Amino acid sequence: MKKYIIASILLLLFFSPTIYWHLKPETSIDITVIDKTVPSADYREHLGLFWVLTNYKATKPSGGNYAIEEDYFGYDPKLGEPMNSYNINRKVDLIYIADTYGVYTDDIDGNKKGTRSAKIYGGMEENEWQAILRSKGANTTLIAEYNSFAAPTAEEPRSLMEEILGVEWSGWSGRYFDDLTSKEIPAWLIASYEDQYHQKWAFTGGGLALVHYSDQVVIIGEEDIEGKVSFSWTDKGQKKFPKASSSEYPYWFDILTPKDSALVYAAYDIHLSKEGKEVLKQAGIPASFPAVIHQPENKTYYFAGDYADFTKDNLMKWERSDFFMTIFSNDSSKFFWKSYVPLMRGILDEVKSDNTK
Repeated sequence: MKKYIIASILLLLFFSPTIYWHLKPETSIDITVIDKTVPSADYREHLGLFWVLTNYKATKPSGGNYAIEEDYFGYDPKLGEPMNSYNINRKVDLIYIADTYGVYTDDIDGNKKGTRSAKIYGGMEENEWQAILRSKGANTTLIAEYNSFAAPTAEEPRSLMEEILGVEWSGWSGRYFDDLTSKEIPAWLIASYEDQYHQKWAFTGGGLALVHYSDQVVIIGEEDIEGKVSFSWTDKGQKKFPKASSSEYPYWFDILTPKDSALVYAAYDIHLSKEGKEVLKQAGIPASFPAVIHQPENKTYYFAGDYADFTKDNLMKWERSDFFMTIFSNDSSKFFWKSYVPLMRGILDEVKSDNTK
Protein backbone atom coordinates (compact mmCIF):
# COMPACT_ATOMS: atom_id res chain seq x y z
CA MET A 1 0.00 0.00 0.00
CA LYS A 2 2.83 2.38 0.91
CA LYS A 3 4.43 1.84 -2.52
CA TYR A 4 1.14 2.71 -4.24
CA ILE A 5 0.84 5.91 -2.19
CA ILE A 6 4.41 6.93 -3.04
CA ALA A 7 3.87 6.10 -6.71
CA SER A 8 0.63 8.13 -6.75
CA ILE A 9 2.36 11.11 -5.17
CA LEU A 10 5.20 10.94 -7.70
CA LEU A 11 2.74 10.75 -10.60
CA LEU A 12 0.79 13.70 -9.21
CA LEU A 13 3.99 15.74 -8.89
CA PHE A 14 5.02 14.82 -12.43
CA PHE A 15 1.68 15.78 -13.95
CA SER A 16 0.97 18.76 -11.67
CA PRO A 17 2.30 21.34 -14.19
CA THR A 18 -0.15 20.19 -16.88
CA ILE A 19 -2.98 19.82 -14.36
CA TYR A 20 -2.37 23.37 -13.14
CA TRP A 21 -2.29 24.64 -16.76
CA HIS A 22 -5.69 23.07 -17.49
CA LEU A 23 -7.15 24.62 -14.32
CA LYS A 24 -5.78 28.08 -15.14
CA PRO A 25 -8.43 30.49 -16.52
CA GLU A 26 -8.30 31.56 -20.15
CA THR A 27 -7.56 35.15 -21.19
CA SER A 28 -9.45 36.57 -24.15
CA ILE A 29 -7.17 38.77 -26.27
CA ASP A 30 -7.94 39.98 -29.80
CA ILE A 31 -4.68 39.35 -31.66
CA THR A 32 -3.69 39.93 -35.28
CA VAL A 33 -0.56 38.14 -36.58
CA ILE A 34 1.13 38.99 -39.88
CA ASP A 35 3.67 36.54 -41.30
CA LYS A 36 4.48 36.68 -45.00
CA THR A 37 7.39 34.24 -44.75
CA VAL A 38 5.69 30.84 -44.67
CA PRO A 39 7.18 28.78 -47.51
CA SER A 40 6.47 25.46 -45.77
CA ALA A 41 4.01 24.05 -43.26
CA ASP A 42 6.37 24.28 -40.28
CA TYR A 43 5.16 27.90 -39.69
CA ARG A 44 8.43 28.50 -37.88
CA GLU A 45 8.48 32.30 -38.29
CA HIS A 46 5.49 32.60 -35.94
CA LEU A 47 5.61 29.21 -34.17
CA GLY A 48 7.35 30.68 -31.12
CA LEU A 49 4.66 33.33 -30.71
CA PHE A 50 1.87 30.74 -30.89
CA TRP A 51 3.73 28.61 -28.36
CA VAL A 52 3.56 31.55 -25.94
CA LEU A 53 -0.11 32.25 -26.73
CA THR A 54 -1.09 28.64 -26.06
CA ASN A 55 0.98 28.39 -22.90
CA TYR A 56 -0.45 31.71 -21.68
CA LYS A 57 -3.98 30.44 -22.50
CA ALA A 58 -4.71 33.46 -24.66
CA THR A 59 -7.92 32.76 -26.56
CA LYS A 60 -9.81 34.41 -29.39
CA PRO A 61 -12.74 36.71 -28.48
CA SER A 62 -15.02 34.28 -30.33
CA GLY A 63 -13.64 31.44 -28.21
CA GLY A 64 -11.02 28.77 -28.84
CA ASN A 65 -7.25 28.74 -29.10
CA TYR A 66 -5.25 30.54 -31.76
CA ALA A 67 -4.39 28.05 -34.52
CA ILE A 68 -0.92 28.35 -36.01
CA GLU A 69 -2.10 27.15 -39.43
CA GLU A 70 -4.87 29.69 -39.96
CA ASP A 71 -4.89 32.59 -37.48
CA TYR A 72 -2.44 34.83 -39.32
CA PHE A 73 -2.31 37.04 -42.40
CA GLY A 74 0.25 35.99 -44.98
CA TYR A 75 1.14 33.11 -47.26
CA ASP A 76 -0.60 29.74 -47.11
CA PRO A 77 1.96 26.99 -47.91
CA LYS A 78 -0.75 24.36 -48.38
CA LEU A 79 -2.69 26.34 -50.98
CA GLY A 80 0.43 27.94 -52.42
CA GLU A 81 -1.06 31.43 -52.35
CA PRO A 82 -1.63 34.43 -50.05
CA MET A 83 -4.36 34.04 -47.46
CA ASN A 84 -6.53 36.36 -45.36
CA SER A 85 -5.99 39.70 -47.07
CA TYR A 86 -5.47 42.23 -44.28
CA ASN A 87 -8.65 44.27 -43.97
CA ILE A 88 -9.81 44.35 -40.36
CA ASN A 89 -12.55 46.88 -39.59
CA ARG A 90 -12.23 46.77 -35.82
CA LYS A 91 -9.72 47.83 -33.18
CA VAL A 92 -7.70 44.88 -31.85
CA ASP A 93 -5.68 44.38 -28.67
CA LEU A 94 -2.38 43.24 -30.14
CA ILE A 95 -0.84 43.33 -33.61
CA TYR A 96 2.28 41.22 -34.17
CA ILE A 97 4.28 41.53 -37.41
CA ALA A 98 6.42 38.40 -37.34
CA ASP A 99 8.10 38.62 -40.76
CA THR A 100 7.49 40.35 -44.09
CA TYR A 101 10.47 39.00 -46.11
CA GLY A 102 8.18 36.78 -48.15
CA VAL A 103 8.25 33.59 -50.17
CA TYR A 104 10.46 32.99 -53.23
CA THR A 105 10.41 30.36 -55.97
CA ASP A 106 13.34 28.32 -54.62
CA ASP A 107 11.78 28.33 -51.13
CA ILE A 108 9.00 26.04 -52.31
CA ASP A 109 11.56 23.24 -52.80
CA GLY A 110 13.31 23.92 -49.49
CA ASN A 111 16.09 26.13 -50.92
CA LYS A 112 18.76 24.21 -49.03
CA LYS A 113 21.54 26.12 -50.76
CA GLY A 114 20.18 29.53 -49.70
CA THR A 115 20.12 30.97 -53.22
CA ARG A 116 18.22 34.07 -54.26
CA SER A 117 15.26 33.58 -56.58
CA ALA A 118 12.15 35.36 -57.89
CA LYS A 119 9.66 36.71 -55.36
CA ILE A 120 6.27 35.07 -55.21
CA TYR A 121 4.90 37.19 -52.37
CA GLY A 122 6.32 39.48 -49.71
CA GLY A 123 7.20 42.92 -48.43
CA MET A 124 5.03 45.38 -46.53
CA GLU A 125 2.85 47.46 -48.83
CA GLU A 126 1.80 51.00 -47.95
CA ASN A 127 -1.91 50.17 -48.15
CA GLU A 128 -1.37 47.20 -45.80
CA TRP A 129 0.41 49.42 -43.31
CA GLN A 130 -2.42 51.94 -43.44
CA ALA A 131 -4.90 49.10 -42.80
CA ILE A 132 -2.82 48.04 -39.78
CA LEU A 133 -2.96 51.57 -38.39
CA ARG A 134 -6.74 51.66 -38.86
CA SER A 135 -7.08 48.59 -36.64
CA LYS A 136 -4.74 50.05 -34.02
CA GLY A 137 -6.64 51.79 -31.25
CA ALA A 138 -5.22 53.89 -28.42
CA ASN A 139 -4.77 50.77 -26.26
CA THR A 140 -3.55 48.49 -29.07
CA THR A 141 -0.01 47.17 -28.66
CA LEU A 142 1.91 46.85 -31.92
CA ILE A 143 4.97 44.58 -32.13
CA ALA A 144 7.19 44.19 -35.18
CA GLU A 145 10.36 42.17 -35.51
CA TYR A 146 13.08 41.37 -38.02
CA ASN A 147 12.58 41.26 -41.03
CA SER A 148 10.10 44.15 -41.28
CA PHE A 149 12.29 46.80 -42.94
CA ALA A 150 14.62 45.10 -45.40
CA ALA A 151 13.83 44.10 -48.99
CA PRO A 152 11.37 43.57 -50.47
CA THR A 153 9.67 46.31 -48.40
CA ALA A 154 10.00 49.59 -50.29
CA GLU A 155 11.36 52.83 -48.85
CA GLU A 156 8.02 54.64 -48.40
CA PRO A 157 6.22 52.03 -46.25
CA ARG A 158 9.49 51.46 -44.39
CA SER A 159 9.67 55.16 -43.47
CA LEU A 160 6.06 55.09 -42.25
CA MET A 161 6.81 52.06 -40.09
CA GLU A 162 9.97 53.60 -38.66
CA GLU A 163 8.02 56.67 -37.54
CA ILE A 164 5.42 54.71 -35.56
CA LEU A 165 7.94 52.24 -34.13
CA GLY A 166 10.35 54.98 -33.04
CA VAL A 167 13.38 53.63 -34.88
CA GLU A 168 15.66 54.37 -37.81
CA TRP A 169 16.95 51.35 -39.72
CA SER A 170 20.63 51.43 -40.69
CA GLY A 171 20.28 48.98 -43.56
CA TRP A 172 22.57 46.47 -41.82
CA SER A 173 21.63 42.96 -40.75
CA GLY A 174 23.83 40.26 -39.28
CA ARG A 175 24.24 36.88 -37.67
CA TYR A 176 26.86 34.92 -35.76
CA PHE A 177 27.56 31.48 -37.25
CA ASP A 178 29.17 28.70 -35.22
CA ASP A 179 30.83 27.37 -38.37
CA LEU A 180 31.53 29.52 -41.44
CA THR A 181 31.99 26.36 -43.53
CA SER A 182 28.56 24.90 -42.71
CA LYS A 183 25.58 24.54 -45.02
CA GLU A 184 23.81 27.21 -42.92
CA ILE A 185 25.80 29.89 -44.74
CA PRO A 186 23.53 31.16 -47.56
CA ALA A 187 24.94 30.85 -51.07
CA TRP A 188 24.05 34.48 -51.77
CA LEU A 189 26.20 35.61 -48.81
CA ILE A 190 29.25 33.75 -50.10
CA ALA A 191 28.66 35.05 -53.65
CA SER A 192 28.33 38.66 -52.43
CA TYR A 193 31.54 38.35 -50.40
CA GLU A 194 33.51 36.88 -53.31
CA ASP A 195 32.22 39.55 -55.73
CA GLN A 196 33.10 42.36 -53.31
CA TYR A 197 36.56 41.21 -52.21
CA HIS A 198 37.57 39.27 -55.36
CA GLN A 199 38.72 36.28 -53.34
CA LYS A 200 37.38 32.89 -52.39
CA TRP A 201 35.39 32.30 -49.22
CA ALA A 202 38.04 30.59 -47.06
CA PHE A 203 36.78 31.18 -43.52
CA THR A 204 36.84 28.42 -40.92
CA GLY A 205 35.46 28.24 -37.39
CA GLY A 206 32.87 30.61 -36.02
CA GLY A 207 32.38 34.18 -37.13
CA LEU A 208 30.09 37.16 -37.63
CA ALA A 209 28.49 38.01 -40.97
CA LEU A 210 27.10 41.52 -41.54
CA VAL A 211 25.18 42.44 -44.70
CA HIS A 212 23.96 45.83 -45.91
CA TYR A 213 20.85 46.10 -48.08
CA SER A 214 23.17 47.36 -50.85
CA ASP A 215 24.87 43.89 -50.71
CA GLN A 216 27.99 45.17 -48.95
CA VAL A 217 29.35 42.36 -46.78
CA VAL A 218 31.57 42.42 -43.68
CA ILE A 219 32.91 39.16 -42.20
CA ILE A 220 34.72 38.95 -38.86
CA GLY A 221 36.42 35.61 -38.30
CA GLU A 222 36.88 33.72 -35.05
CA GLU A 223 40.31 35.23 -34.43
CA ASP A 224 38.73 38.67 -33.93
CA ILE A 225 35.49 37.85 -32.10
CA GLU A 226 35.24 36.73 -28.49
CA GLY A 227 32.16 34.59 -27.98
CA LYS A 228 28.80 35.02 -29.65
CA VAL A 229 26.44 38.00 -29.84
CA SER A 230 25.14 38.72 -26.35
CA PHE A 231 21.61 39.93 -25.57
CA SER A 232 21.45 41.98 -22.36
CA TRP A 233 18.64 43.82 -20.63
CA THR A 234 19.15 47.48 -19.77
CA ASP A 235 18.18 48.73 -16.31
CA LYS A 236 14.85 49.97 -17.72
CA GLY A 237 14.26 46.66 -19.46
CA GLN A 238 15.05 44.58 -16.39
CA LYS A 239 12.66 46.69 -14.35
CA LYS A 240 9.95 46.31 -17.00
CA PHE A 241 10.49 42.54 -17.44
CA PRO A 242 11.96 41.28 -14.15
CA LYS A 243 11.43 37.60 -15.02
CA ALA A 244 13.47 37.81 -18.24
CA SER A 245 17.17 36.95 -18.33
CA SER A 246 20.05 37.90 -20.59
CA SER A 247 21.45 35.29 -22.95
CA GLU A 248 23.39 34.69 -26.15
CA TYR A 249 21.46 35.54 -29.31
CA PRO A 250 21.93 32.95 -32.13
CA TYR A 251 19.91 34.21 -35.13
CA TRP A 252 19.63 37.09 -37.60
CA PHE A 253 19.34 40.64 -36.23
CA ASP A 254 19.16 44.12 -37.70
CA ILE A 255 20.87 47.31 -36.58
CA LEU A 256 18.72 50.33 -35.76
CA THR A 257 18.93 53.66 -33.98
CA PRO A 258 16.15 54.58 -31.52
CA LYS A 259 14.45 57.93 -31.96
CA ASP A 260 14.40 60.41 -29.07
CA SER A 261 11.06 59.29 -27.62
CA ALA A 262 11.90 55.56 -27.72
CA LEU A 263 13.20 53.47 -24.82
CA VAL A 264 15.85 50.76 -25.22
CA TYR A 265 14.97 47.75 -23.06
CA ALA A 266 17.67 45.39 -24.32
CA ALA A 267 20.84 45.61 -26.41
CA TYR A 268 23.19 43.41 -28.39
CA ASP A 269 26.92 43.45 -27.73
CA ILE A 270 29.62 42.05 -29.99
CA HIS A 271 32.89 41.41 -28.14
CA LEU A 272 35.74 42.00 -30.56
CA SER A 273 39.50 42.29 -30.70
CA LYS A 274 41.08 45.65 -31.48
CA GLU A 275 41.33 44.61 -35.14
CA GLY A 276 37.69 43.50 -35.19
CA LYS A 277 36.52 46.81 -33.77
CA GLU A 278 38.46 48.64 -36.46
CA VAL A 279 36.74 46.61 -39.19
CA LEU A 280 33.34 47.62 -37.81
CA LYS A 281 34.42 51.23 -37.43
CA GLN A 282 35.54 51.41 -41.06
CA ALA A 283 32.12 50.11 -42.14
CA GLY A 284 30.24 52.49 -39.80
CA ILE A 285 28.80 49.64 -37.76
CA PRO A 286 28.52 49.89 -33.94
CA ALA A 287 29.63 47.01 -31.67
CA SER A 288 26.63 47.61 -29.41
CA PHE A 289 23.11 48.42 -30.60
CA PRO A 290 19.45 48.10 -29.52
CA ALA A 291 17.66 44.75 -29.44
CA VAL A 292 14.26 45.65 -27.92
CA ILE A 293 12.90 49.17 -28.47
CA HIS A 294 9.69 50.51 -26.96
CA GLN A 295 7.82 53.60 -28.07
CA PRO A 296 5.50 54.33 -25.10
CA GLU A 297 3.49 57.07 -26.82
CA ASN A 298 2.44 54.78 -29.67
CA LYS A 299 2.45 51.57 -27.56
CA THR A 300 4.86 49.85 -29.95
CA TYR A 301 7.76 47.43 -29.60
CA TYR A 302 10.41 46.56 -32.13
CA PHE A 303 12.33 43.31 -31.71
CA ALA A 304 15.54 43.59 -33.73
CA GLY A 305 15.78 39.86 -34.34
CA ASP A 306 14.06 36.67 -35.41
CA TYR A 307 12.48 36.14 -31.97
CA ALA A 308 9.32 34.22 -32.87
CA ASP A 309 11.24 31.86 -35.18
CA PHE A 310 11.11 28.49 -33.42
CA THR A 311 11.05 24.85 -34.46
CA LYS A 312 9.40 22.99 -31.55
CA ASP A 313 5.98 23.01 -29.94
CA ASN A 314 6.63 20.75 -26.94
CA LEU A 315 5.24 21.38 -23.45
CA MET A 316 2.85 24.10 -24.60
CA LYS A 317 0.28 22.96 -22.06
CA TRP A 318 2.55 22.82 -19.03
CA GLU A 319 2.64 25.60 -16.47
CA ARG A 320 6.19 26.91 -15.95
CA SER A 321 7.42 24.81 -18.87
CA ASP A 322 9.74 27.67 -19.84
CA PHE A 323 11.52 27.18 -16.49
CA PHE A 324 12.05 23.46 -17.15
CA MET A 325 13.08 24.03 -20.77
CA THR A 326 15.64 26.64 -19.73
CA ILE A 327 17.40 24.00 -17.65
CA PHE A 328 17.51 21.44 -20.46
CA SER A 329 17.82 23.75 -23.47
CA ASN A 330 20.81 23.89 -25.79
CA ASP A 331 22.70 26.99 -26.89
CA SER A 332 20.39 27.67 -29.84
CA SER A 333 17.19 27.63 -27.78
CA LYS A 334 18.22 29.35 -24.53
CA PHE A 335 17.38 32.77 -25.90
CA PHE A 336 13.81 31.65 -26.62
CA TRP A 337 13.25 30.27 -23.11
CA LYS A 338 15.26 32.75 -21.04
CA SER A 339 14.56 35.99 -22.89
CA TYR A 340 11.74 35.84 -25.45
CA VAL A 341 9.12 33.82 -23.53
CA PRO A 342 9.23 36.00 -20.37
CA LEU A 343 9.33 39.13 -22.55
CA MET A 344 6.15 38.11 -24.37
CA ARG A 345 4.44 36.97 -21.19
CA GLY A 346 5.16 40.40 -19.72
CA ILE A 347 3.68 42.15 -22.76
CA LEU A 348 0.59 39.90 -22.68
CA ASP A 349 0.16 40.77 -18.98
CA GLU A 350 0.30 44.43 -20.02
CA VAL A 351 -2.29 43.89 -22.77
CA LYS A 352 -4.52 41.99 -20.33
CA SER A 353 -4.27 44.84 -17.83
CA ASP A 354 -5.17 47.40 -20.51
CA ASN A 355 -8.30 45.38 -21.32
CA THR A 356 -9.57 45.71 -17.77
CA LYS A 357 -9.24 49.49 -17.65
